[in-house]
Amino acid sequence: MKRLVMLESIYNALDTGIFVDMVKNSLKTRFDMGFAEFMKHLIFGKGYDELTPPQLTQNLEGLGKKPLIIDLRDKHKFKMGHIRGAVLHPFDDFLRDTLMDHGYLAYKDNPIVLVCDTGHQSRVAASVLADEKFLKISSLKRGMRRWNRWEKLVSNCLQSKKKRFHICNYIF
Repeated sequence: MKRLVMLESIYNALDTGIFVDMVKNSLKTRFDMGFAEFMKHLIFGKGYDELTPPQLTQNLEGLGKKPLIIDLRDKHKFKMGHIRGAVLHPFDDFLRDTLMDHGYLAYKDNPIVLVCDTGHQSRVAASVLADEKFLKISSLKRGMRRWNRWEKLVSNCLQSKKKRFHICNYIF
């Protein structure tokens, strides 16, 4: 597992496409909050944790209370692939429902993990929830891009062990 985490970290450090995706997404998405407020929450947001894919995997497989996973992407991307058990709630609708309709109040003391494409919208949403006094908020660091790489890495490692060629042992 440690080797997988190290390899995933190297892949993540070399990923420059995340910045291109962030710019494209910000141009396509119409935020209900202003750009300045969005950036304030993105840069100065606090009151939440950032989970890596290995940490989220351990939380999902652990014996404790399972987190509510809220996917902030659009319906099309959600259908293309999502974390098992995740609930779809697009970013703009999520902000409106949380701030105006006080949605998710029943989960105020429960663990919530927010997920988006690149990790930026989920950090903003986590900061908003923290401002609303939610206690156990997390954002998936670098979003579904990193989660998909992690799942592929774990899958490849499991397949190589079945074939008796332990690629995971020869990586480093």
